Amino acid sequence: MLDANWTWSHSIDDASDPGATLNEANLPQDVHNFGAEKASSSFDHRHRVVMSFIYQLPVLLDLSPWTRGFFGRWQAGGDFTAQTGAPFTVNIASDQANIGAGPAQRPNVVGNPNDGAKTPEQWFNTSLFSLPTLYTFGNAPRNALIGPGFEQFDCSLQKDIPFSEALKLQFRVEAYNLFNHPNFNVPNRTAFTANFGRISSAQDSREFQLALKLSF
Repeated sequence: MLDANWTWSHSIDDASDPGATLNEANLPQDVHNFGAEKASSSFDHRHRVVMSFIYQLPVLLDLSPWTRGFFGRWQAGGDFTAQTGAPFTVNIASDQANIGAGPAQRPNVVGNPNDGAKTPEQWFNTSLFSLPTLYTFGNAPRNALIGPGFEQFDCSLQKDIPFSEALKLQFRVEAYNLFNHPNFNVPNRTAFTANFGRISSAQDSREFQLALKLSF
């Protein structure tokens, strides 16, 4: 069995979560201008591809009964997921607008910081950002930057060993992120701090798992 689907979507909001996330603070820059917060959601993965398969491995009938017992009843399966990166917001740590702690203020920006080569050392063009003049808000939009995409292939191999009509043992070998593809998290998004624009973390690397399940 093979199943595949592609999703093309676009989500827009003025806050994507009730609390701070890796992508944004989910607080307005100016509480009197919520219109400036309207932007793509921080979970807006514009394209997403998911493919899965299940395959019952065939057994040659001319094998010995012992060999057929060992090689029979094996089933392979897998899932592949790929999606484009989600938006994130660049904020500043200082209170340039002199409004006190709370709202998440943003810097000024000129041009498109998404342009150019994207590497973990510098995911976007940090030189395009500048500190707003005192008592003003920055013009950088919310969620204007696009983070790293995601790509992962998981697979499994399982065998059912029947002992009776009601008793069965299942053995599974599972691999997550089999090809060990690096799936980076969003970079440091606080402007004018150390490592601004640099990625320092990633999601889980390749993992293997063995499992036994007794059904009765």
